[in-house]
Amino acid sequence: MPFPVLLANVLVLVTVLGLSYMWLCSQCDALGKDIKGREKALAEAQKRLVNEQDRWSYITSPANLERAIKKHRLEMAMPREAQIIRVRYQVNDSLAYNK
Repeated sequence: MPFPVLLANVLVLVTVLGLSYMWLCSQCDALGKDIKGREKALAEAQKRLVNEQDRWSYITSPANLERAIKKHRLEMAMPREAQIIRVRYQVNDSLAYNK
């Protein structure tokens, strides 16, 4: 008695669909782990950025600049308002992930 062709086709289809589903799940899990790792790296980078900005603000405060000038025995004075050139920058936060 020969094996029915219709049954064989159904079994092959079910096997292919099952294997495709398993592959898709493994790909989703791998991408999920990759995303979590990148989110963790982003959070650490943002934390370092805030720390460095705070440190820079502390170092460049007028009192600390004057202290450093005196420490190195430099003859300098703070610039007048007309001598100051302000540079503005914009941080692109569109890539940041906000919870």
